[in-house]
Amino acid sequence: MRNILLFTFGFVTLGTLSVVEAGPPLICHPYSTGGAKSLPWGDGSDWNNPAPSYDVAKLANDAFGFLDATTPVLVRMETLRRATLYGAKDHDQARALLARLAERVKASEESAKPSASALFDYGYFLSSLHQVAWLYKEDLTGGLDGYDIVTKALVIDPSSPEMHFAAALMTFSPPRPSEREEHLRIARAAKHDALLAQNLSTHFQ
Repeated sequence: MRNILLFTFGFVTLGTLSVVEAGPPLICHPYSTGGAKSLPWGDGSDWNNPAPSYDVAKLANDAFGFLDATTPVLVRMETLRRATLYGAKDHDQARALLARLAERVKASEESAKPSASALFDYGYFLSSLHQVAWLYKEDLTGGLDGYDIVTKALVIDPSSPEMHFAAALMTFSPPRPSEREEHLRIARAAKHDALLAQNLSTHFQ
């Protein structure tokens, strides 16, 4: 990836774990979703390949619509990755999506049963926006730590291997190596999740 001097991780060895990441890890590698529907995207495997015909003015509504309670975590991750990149073209739409995700968290926390997916989406989008502040030329997060919010989601759903995979990718900035190894241990324990295994192999070695 070009112009990402502050986010070049290169080759990192952590005990028995080897990680190859170039650029913001939440952004620069698309996630495999098994063909599930998400925001429109261009052809090819390039990390930043928005569909030229997509109307970014619809971003907040469209992205939020894909993030309902039944959406798998990997699809949530790819949807938010695409939304982050589209949002670079329209910061107001990125702010609108962030506000809607925050409102959903607030409503969830006021209910009898807080939602892990609501917390996850909000925290993951915050971290994604933080990692592309160089592209936006501003940081829309207000200093909030998305990883801390995702860990609250994991308190509600501690056995979700996909959420642990996401959390592991979030531990690069700032570095949290011990937390990363624990998240990866849980994610890799899901032996029969072929799609997760595929994503683990493309994002970690």
